This record gives sequence, C-alpha cells and structure tokens, in this order.
Amino acid sequence: MLGFLRLIDMLSPSFAKELILMIKLSRKAWNNVIIISMLLLIVLFNGSANFLNGGADSPRSHYLIPENTTIATMEFSDYKIERVGQGWRAIGIRSELADLEALTQAWYSAQIDQDATDLTITQATASAVVYLWLVGQNDALKFEVFKLGEQTLVLNQQRLYQLKNIEFSALFLSGAKDA
Repeated sequence: MLGFLRLIDMLSPSFAKELILMIKLSRKAWNNVIIISMLLLIVLFNGSANFLNGGADSPRSHYLIPENTTIATMEFSDYKIERVGQGWRAIGIRSELADLEALTQAWYSAQIDQDATDLTITQATASAVVYLWLVGQNDALKFEVFKLGEQTLVLNQQRLYQLKNIEFSALFLSGAKDA
C-alpha cells in the first residue's frame, strides 16, 4: 500500500494528499460513501434504459385482454371454451385442440386502437357477444364484437375499440353460428 501511495505522490502530489485523507475516513463514513455510490449507479442504470433501447419512446401496445392474465372460460352464444390444465375443451361444438389454441391466442394478441373514439356501430354487418372469465376474477368481461366492413370493433365497458391486428372471423371458431 505504501508503494502505491509513493507512486501516486510522484505523479501528482496534491492527489496523493487527497487520497491519504480519504483513506482515513471512519467506517461509518465509508458506509455512506458506498451507499451513495450504489444509489448513483442505480440512477445511472435506470436512466440508461432509453439509451440502450435506441432512445425513442416506442408507444406501448394495448391489448384487448389485460396483460399477464389467464383466460379460464370463453362463452359464446352457442358454445363454450374452457381451460383444462394446459389445454382447452369445447362444449357445444366439435373442434380440434389446435383450433381452440389458435382462438385463444387470437384473443390474447388482439391489439386495440385507444384513439378510435370517432367510430360508430350503426352500420355493423355482424355482431356477437362474448364473455371471458379470467383466472382470479369473479365477474366475466363482456365483449360485444362488431364487423364494420374490414374493421373489427369491440365494445367493452361502455368503450368502443377498433382491433388493429385481428379480423372478426379469427375471434370465433369456424363453423360456429357467431361467426
């Protein structure tokens, strides 16, 4: 340690004196130095997220089904889809497991346009009501799905949304009366 201090003293005498004074800090003072430096590192890492992600604040996608939720049951007018373990079963309609998984994935991935407040559903050509029960919730979510030309509109909790990436027919099993 003494050799290191002599080397620094040869390079910069004033820095060596400051380093000697720093080394003589008490244990409590060193703890404070470490705590403050850790807080500064945390602030630095949190602030660098935008820099590492390209600096642009990309708009978050908003989904029809709340993120990090699990659908337990989907009830359509003529049939019902229930979660059974990791899979699904259909009640009231015959369907393959792959079709049921594709249907539930369509509901999970349906992105909504939150700025579509000027839409009206008076000219809708098809409509259906779907109830979704989510795990951990007592009440079902009610979705009224409308087809308006090429647009798919969904009415949920008195708000009308336009789906960005899913067509009307993808939200229902093929061959069902709802679609």
